[in-house]
Amino acid sequence: MPLIEKHKHARHKPENVNEKHKTKLGLQDRIALVITAAVGTMYAVYFFAICMAGWMLWQNYFTNKPFDPYPFAFLLFLGNIVQLLLMPLIMVGQNLQGQHSEIRAEEEFKITTTSYHDIEHILKHLEAQDEEILRQTKMIEELARQKKQD
Repeated sequence: MPLIEKHKHARHKPENVNEKHKTKLGLQDRIALVITAAVGTMYAVYFFAICMAGWMLWQNYFTNKPFDPYPFAFLLFLGNIVQLLLMPLIMVGQNLQGQHSEIRAEEEFKITTTSYHDIEHILKHLEAQDEEILRQTKMIEELARQKKQD
């Protein structure tokens, strides 16, 4: 088997790591990722800010008998519940995103290593060609000198 054929068989074949990662995800993982992606946006910040502002305005200005007057103990209670539920969920989603990043980094390392070996192989081949060209140039020069002398 020629050297180039041996080299081709030893190379890393690139994979679609996004598909590889998606196939490993279960239903709960997908739910965690969707919620993590949704909560990790500015739209979620706007939503929570509007809800809190709306609650405070409603309790202070738009009702005669507020059931949650200032300092809004029930609103704080609801906010804590949301935080307690979302914090572990976001951590799970971030762990899953971290696993995806690790898979992607590993694939990039394999591709980079393969490219490095390809470049080394090409450089060795070019070096051998340079040596051969120099050898043939010397032979031609020697033949030209011999022809001049004759």
